[in-house]
Amino acid sequence: MISQIRGILRTVHEDALILQIDPVELVVLIPENARRQLQHQLGQPITLHTLLDIEGNQMSGRMWPRLIGFLSPIDREFFELFCSVDGLGVRKALRAMIRPVREIARTIQDQDLKTLATYPGIGEATAERIVAKLRRKVGKFALIVATDPTADSPASNGEPPQAEPDVIRDTFAALLSVGHTESQARQLIDRVLAGRRKFKNVADMIDAIYEQDRHPR
Repeated sequence: MISQIRGILRTVHEDALILQIDPVELVVLIPENARRQLQHQLGQPITLHTLLDIEGNQMSGRMWPRLIGFLSPIDREFFELFCSVDGLGVRKALRAMIRPVREIARTIQDQDLKTLATYPGIGEATAERIVAKLRRKVGKFALIVATDPTADSPASNGEPPQAEPDVIRDTFAALLSVGHTESQARQLIDRVLAGRRKFKNVADMIDAIYEQDRHPR
């Protein structure tokens, strides 16, 4: 399996890009949100975390490989989960990912069918299936925090995370266990991660959260 590729970005199309890896150029399918982030990086080296998918009909004997690229391993992991929903194939899932994974996951977790149904190719029936299957499985994705929450910047492309997903997930669970609501817990985690400090474990993150409460800005 090809899990990661690096090369020079040559062209960005509606649902794919062309990556130059001498002596060849590869066509890589990408989600819509990644396309918007990458379209301004033509001619620059980029890294993509990839999946290899086989398209076609085995009965007809016409099958060919498709390489699918993401800006981070966590985006790739979310995509695999997203595609597990009945009726969401590769192409439809890529078109539907118009927002950062964190936002899509929070929409699913909050059971916001109205918003989810507005994503390209989803609709009300598919939105209901997505929420029914995934709402209890997207917690760690909902806790992802961008370096700049107002920007669709590929900050995770090559940079170490501020905290591993397991640390964020366990901190979230710890905050719920002491009485915080899900919304409050997310806000507290967002606030400490906005400071760009690195957290090695849950204790570090909890200490930072309550330190901010003791000394609010």
